[in-house]
Amino acid sequence: MKFSINDILRPNIASLAPYSCARDEYDGDDAIFLDANENPYDTGYNRYPDPMQRLLKKRISVIKGVAEDMILLGNGSDEIIDIIIRSVCRPSGIDNIVTFIPGYSMYDVSAHINDVELRSISLTTSFMPDWEEYERVANENTKITFICTPHNPIGVAVPLVDIEALCSKTRGLVVVDEAYIDFSSEGTAVSLLDKYPNVIVLQTLSKAWGMAGLRLGMCFASREIISVLNKVKPPYNISSQTQKIALSLLCDVETFQERKNEILRERERLLVELRKMSIFTHVYASQGNFILVRTACCDELYRYLVDGGIVVRKRDIPPLIGGGIRITVGTPQENDLLIDLLTKYNTHIG
Repeated sequence: MKFSINDILRPNIASLAPYSCARDEYDGDDAIFLDANENPYDTGYNRYPDPMQRLLKKRISVIKGVAEDMILLGNGSDEIIDIIIRSVCRPSGIDNIVTFIPGYSMYDVSAHINDVELRSISLTTSFMPDWEEYERVANENTKITFICTPHNPIGVAVPLVDIEALCSKTRGLVVVDEAYIDFSSEGTAVSLLDKYPNVIVLQTLSKAWGMAGLRLGMCFASREIISVLNKVKPPYNISSQTQKIALSLLCDVETFQERKNEILRERERLLVELRKMSIFTHVYASQGNFILVRTACCDELYRYLVDGGIVVRKRDIPPLIGGGIRITVGTPQENDLLIDLLTKYNTHIG
């Protein structure tokens, strides 16, 4: 199906003249900057940050294999989700977005904030998107379909072939949220960018790269889409400090790989240990850095863990995952404490 981002843009966005600053037109740091009413005395932070994050995108381009002008950076993926919705969805019941539930709730929150109709479809019993129901629910005003893979909070990955099939037949945007892709054996939808102009891939540095406190999300898409999103984003949405620290951490690939591999080993160890415990009715395999369990004593177990100094996330979302608790994979020492607490509770209940 032929796609052009211009065909689905909100009219006000299509005609938007973006905020411009002189730094957009100058690539370097050896000039005398008298353009932005900054304090001229160097504090290390007296200058506005690079609005296009050039050095950081150059490094991300190498790591992810995506051209620099096909990258948008946001204050976390949440900002990017909001920018995408505001760019293409007309509010007040005109356009709609489709999500699969249970899932990441920020798609819903952003839709409601922007007064955009939300059409939610329940996952199948195997926790996959219900494509037959999608055909019934989506219509000509469906501007965005969100797919979270690996899925949060369940941890399953949507096959890339299914995502490609959707991209080939929808005239709207397909936003593939890959926050946990670094922990997954499934291929990334980045491989679809050159073939399908309507696909947008979201990734983050919060999880495997350990930068949650920096709030730095990544968006990969066609040059046409990125040029539109750059018009809508705030000009200085990524601080100088965030850019500097992120660039430094992205250069330490060896530490990244070591820690990621340890998380993967610990995830498998936790799966083995949790499946030994009778308190859990189901322990789900995961392609993320977390494990979802189900238990008949969800509230009591949650409170027991909190009282023991371990905070997990209740995901009691019937009917598919009633009694759910999502457990993030910690360090070996943290996981030892978790296993010890759960073992004591399991013995007590048994």
